[in-house]
Amino acid sequence: MAVKKNIQCSIVLKVQTGTTTTGKASYTSRTFGDINPEISNNNVLTIGQKLAGLQKYDLGSVNREDTAEIAQA
Repeated sequence: MAVKKNIQCSIVLKVQTGTTTTGKASYTSRTFGDINPEISNNNVLTIGQKLAGLQKYDLGSVNREDTAEIAQA
């Protein structure tokens, strides 16, 4: 049976940093790591929105990235 271990969670903010030569929005990611993997998605969104308020640029999206090692039990 496979199990997850070494679970890590990050909040990634996608912020609009400008526009391309064709006029489309260009984005940059801001990553905040070492987030408790047990955190709810609602809390991730709330925290991401609060962190976005500290950014110079407008928020495009809040993303959650979870990674884990899969190993034999």
